[in-house]
Amino acid sequence: MVMNEKIRLLPAVEARALDGTEYRLPSDLGGERNLIAVAFERNHQDDVDTWLGDFAALEDEHTGLMTYEMPTISRRFSPVRGVLDGKMADAIPDPKTRARTITAYTDVGRIRDSLGLPDTKQIAVIVCDRDGVVSWLALGERSDEAAADLRAALNG
Repeated sequence: MVMNEKIRLLPAVEARALDGTEYRLPSDLGGERNLIAVAFERNHQDDVDTWLGDFAALEDEHTGLMTYEMPTISRRFSPVRGVLDGKMADAIPDPKTRARTITAYTDVGRIRDSLGLPDTKQIAVIVCDRDGVVSWLALGERSDEAAADLRAALNG
């Protein structure tokens, strides 16, 4: 489901990539525009994976576009961040992917509300600038319709 009708923001949040790089989101994002798959549950990785081919192709096609995966995890798990991030990093052999996977241990409700999501049962795929202004958002696994809408939004 593609959602474009209201102003949405990626709020300020401290995060860390699986390669250890610290981020203050959204200002530290590397692109003028940033394409991010925001996941809320461990089982969301399958849905994220459906988008990764599009992410790679679009990053190649659009100068200034950077792509990320953002597992968003309740701050109550912060004490075991090292273990959880370590398991995720071990499952990702590619250094570039580890560098683009940024975990946020935070108030998940704040992220959900700021993005205007109805819940956290699906991933959110967003395009935002370094101010966090979201110009495009879709929920759930990739569909041809959502991928075409994303491509149109990036070309428009």
